[in-house]
Amino acid sequence: MATDYYLDHIDLKNGAKPLTAVCVPSGFKAGDKANLILFLHGTGQTSIRDYFQQTDHDLRPSLDSPNPTKQVILIAPTLSEGAQGGILGGDEADTIPTGALQWYLPLVSKELQKQKPNPPIPEFDDPSKVDKIVLAAHSGGGKVMLALARTRGADKYADKIVECWGFDCLYGQAHGARSTPTPAPDPKAPQPQWTAWESAQKAHRETLWANWLRDNSGVEFFLYCASGPRGGGTAIRSTNLDKLAKRRNLTKAHVVFDGAATHDGIIKPRFEERLQALSL
Repeated sequence: MATDYYLDHIDLKNGAKPLTAVCVPSGFKAGDKANLILFLHGTGQTSIRDYFQQTDHDLRPSLDSPNPTKQVILIAPTLSEGAQGGILGGDEADTIPTGALQWYLPLVSKELQKQKPNPPIPEFDDPSKVDKIVLAAHSGGGKVMLALARTRGADKYADKIVECWGFDCLYGQAHGARSTPTPAPDPKAPQPQWTAWESAQKAHRETLWANWLRDNSGVEFFLYCASGPRGGGTAIRSTNLDKLAKRRNLTKAHVVFDGAATHDGIIKPRFEERLQALSL
């Protein structure tokens, strides 16, 4: 069984009661450098501790699913009920946060060491002590994942991001013109159609992701869309991103549509799939 720790002194300034979970698989063995998975939950949650008590959301057993076990450290902050990350970003204006991971991860490392973890967990209070970082998000947490990804190049921790995993998480803004998606043209449609669509959708999140993937071509991106009737309503934007990826030949963007999955049920099996495939 995975070992978990809860840190209650790191205030994200997002209105939520401060609580960060840190989990490692059973038999965890510290390496020379830390490999981190930062998981960002969706809306309607008040505590990461309570979140992990829900069967579809409890990722702790999933850490033991790969064979052999992956020596990763799962970090999961409590976002607001609207899945706002505060200092970590994720506001409705899609503001790029400044130095978010450089502020957050050293604090997590230092607070964790105060609990004298057993088995020992390596410190990651400096980017030089980190090998790889994976960003993962479900539902409304996707906007925080996008915000953190966009700090790459300006945040030394963000430069360690090697993969992004999205679980039914590609939404627009909550209100206003960017709340309703418009289907993209066929990838082989004439350029004028694409020019008009991209001009109108340039601030929408599927376009922001496509632009980021173009500029960060070394990062693997996996988006799992629960596209059936029990999904979260992300199918149009996910399809748009898939079309953009094909149009722009973004070979490391992988969009998977699962018509049988539910919005919450898609998390654990796909998380385990990605964890098994993760190269460390």
